[in-house]
Amino acid sequence: MEVGGALAAWLIPLLCVLGIIGTEWKWKYPQIHIADFFRADPFNQGICLLGIGILLVPLGWWIAIPAGAIGMGIRAIASEDSRLMWKTRWQARSILVVAIVAGVIISGFGGVSEPIGAAEWGTPLLTENPDAPNWPASEQHIWNEGAAILVVNHVRLPGTLSAIGSGSMVLWHLENSETDEARLKQAMEQLEEIGFNADWFTLETIAYGQSYDYSGGTLPYTLKRVDLDGRKIAEMVTVAVGTWGGEIHLLTVIKPNIPGAEFLPFESDPYASQYVEPWLEANA
Repeated sequence: MEVGGALAAWLIPLLCVLGIIGTEWKWKYPQIHIADFFRADPFNQGICLLGIGILLVPLGWWIAIPAGAIGMGIRAIASEDSRLMWKTRWQARSILVVAIVAGVIISGFGGVSEPIGAAEWGTPLLTENPDAPNWPASEQHIWNEGAAILVVNHVRLPGTLSAIGSGSMVLWHLENSETDEARLKQAMEQLEEIGFNADWFTLETIAYGQSYDYSGGTLPYTLKRVDLDGRKIAEMVTVAVGTWGGEIHLLTVIKPNIPGAEFLPFESDPYASQYVEPWLEANA
């Protein structure tokens, strides 16, 4: 975990909220003590307490904001006082929610730690990814181990501080976007024995939404097939590990499909345990 990035992910949304509350007090109600102004609207107290305790909320603000909206909706239906407060305070409260969203976006630029590989992998082939987006922050290292290409990514998941569920969420994002193709373009170019342009390949999901027990820890994983003009040229397994502080560690193992081989790339090791378990041990 990169401490600076984790602190940024926690504090920036909270500081944005406190800044908006302080600005409203200074401009509109300077004659009132700031503590009295803060306590006058329960929404202020609730969102600040949530910002302090967001570390314990699985998936962080991704869950907290919708859940909070549902809770406030129920309270508004049940309480006339709550409905009246919303009529007079909806603009200020909306600005606080926007401040949270802005803080989450800004915190996505927070740094991540340097990827670490298993000792037997040796020195990484590449330690930079020119195709990586600036947001969210990420680092990628690539190793070559025998016939396999090993890609380790450390990625910041904006708005999330808890390790619970964050790995699965990142795999869901990879599954439902083109991020996987872009993220692995550089890695595929390292498979020299295949001899093709990395822009030409397509990915087909074989297994998704499943988990496996790696050395006593149950982790989510995906298995995908790499195709070129309808021909399967490789398979890849991606395992995600969520860490406290909003940083996700991804290991992707890519093994080429050798023409004439008796077995599929991961047939004897369908979960890529021989690579995942040493990697987990090195990062313990």
